[in-house]
This record gives sequence, C-alpha cells and structure tokens, in this order.
Amino acid sequence: MSGLSDRERRLIAILILVAAIAFAWLAILSPIISGFEARAAERERLALVQASNQRLIDNIARLRRQAEAQKADSARFHTIAPTPEAAAEQLKDRIAALIGTAGGEVRALQDIEAGEGRIELRIEARVGEGALVPLLERLRNSEPLLIVTALSIAAPGADPAAQSSQANQLDVRIDVAASHSPA
Repeated sequence: MSGLSDRERRLIAILILVAAIAFAWLAILSPIISGFEARAAERERLALVQASNQRLIDNIARLRRQAEAQKADSARFHTIAPTPEAAAEQLKDRIAALIGTAGGEVRALQDIEAGEGRIELRIEARVGEGALVPLLERLRNSEPLLIVTALSIAAPGADPAAQSSQANQLDVRIDVAASHSPA
C-alpha cells in the first residue's frame, strides 16, 4: 500500500505539469498578453485620432476661407449696428425709402418686442393697388434679408367722396423681422 505504480506516478507528474502550465499561463503569460492587446488597441485608437487631426489640419486653410466668406457675407443676413435700437432705425429708414420708391406713404413705423438678436417692426402705409406686389418683392429681395411675418390689407373707408380721391389706394400693415448683429 505504500507505493504507487509507475503508471500512477506518471499520471500525477502529468497532472502537476498541467497545473504548473495553467498557473504559469494565468499568473504570468495572460497579463502580459492582455497588456500587449491593450497597448495595441490604444495605438490603433491614437492612430485614428492622429489621422482625424491631420485631416483637420489639412482643412484649416479651406475652413478659414469659408469662415472669412461667411463673415463677409453676414451683411446679407444681418442688420449690422452697434445696438438693436440703431439697427431698428436703419431698418425703418430702409423700409420708408422702399415704400417711398413704390409711390406709397408711410403712416406709422413702430418697434415690436423681439427676441435677442432680432428686430421686428410694424409698418402702416398707404400704397397704390398696383404698387403693393412690387413693394412686397422689394422687401423680399432686399438685403439684409427680411421676413414678412404678417400682412394686412384694407381698402380705405366706405365714404364715396373719399373713394374718388383715394382710388386704387390700399391701407397695408406689414410686420417684418430681421436679425441683428453688433458691428
């Protein structure tokens, strides 16, 4: 009972060898291999970041040109003035001039409360029937760009004597909005 057979000794030696290999794998080689894999993944991520950064660097000149073009083009879209009040006055003068060239008469121009970076005006005017559409076209095509938010059209009073002197005249109320940018 004291001795193990050769076969049993070989089996125990093989089991000890397998245990030693498993221990070496789990304790020594596995962390080293996972470290290599982690560093390889990090290198790959850094290579992608570097490629992305290189594309941005290559595009800087193009992006700068686009930004300068947009800045130069901003006058098409914004009323440029130091304050919203000054911008509103510029807009009032411009609209009064447009109505005057259409043969109309400005009755009232007033500010409407607007959000930050916006100007809104209400214009009351009397224009000829044939001048209304060209006036609206000029408002739509003028720069900086305007948005007509409301339009109300009425024929002057029902008095026959007044109608003969104001034939083909329309009372219009136009609400317009524009964006404002400080100078």
